[in-house]
Amino acid sequence: MPKTDGGLTKERILQVAEKLFSESGFDGTGVDKIAKEAGINKGSIYYHFKDKNDIIESLFHNILQEVEEHLNKMNQEGAVDSQLKLEDKIKAEIDYLSCKKGILSILFMEALKSGSHSEALFKCAEIFIKNEHSHRMTFTDDKGLAKEELERFFVCEFFTGIIPIISFITLKDKWCDYFNIDENMLLEHFMEAFKKTHLHSHK
Repeated sequence: MPKTDGGLTKERILQVAEKLFSESGFDGTGVDKIAKEAGINKGSIYYHFKDKNDIIESLFHNILQEVEEHLNKMNQEGAVDSQLKLEDKIKAEIDYLSCKKGILSILFMEALKSGSHSEALFKCAEIFIKNEHSHRMTFTDDKGLAKEELERFFVCEFFTGIIPIISFITLKDKWCDYFNIDENMLLEHFMEAFKKTHLHSHK
């Protein structure tokens, strides 16, 4: 079903807000700036959103939903192509998340602050980790090790897997510019380092 004018306006507001939040930060972006960049009046923004907080909460809600849908799709395809190497799966995830660079930058910036938005990155990471856990590990309560092993798994996946990938995606362009390195070469070097650290833990 085609989107209505109102639906298109709301989508435009979210697109512009994501761009500005990722460039100038949430605190450094006002509703006036969003309206000007989107080519609409402030009234249109307040028609669709209560305030600026409502905008970022909508962005976070959308990315969490998109990630779940993406992983469900990958799980279905993985059932067909179970021979796909873990390294190839990681590269596929990097390709997917590279299209989400703006919202990833916002998630990371907000996680460094205190406040209601700081948990969004961890919620997003939790979706990825639980999905990975369901495929790779089985925990048994009868041995009394389930909780400890699960905590260890979460720490490993987050700090040696998710955070390095987010850092790579959000900083790769600046890294390439500063060090004058080709993006494909950077990816090759990153994957070499990633295999020695995170992927090694999956062996």
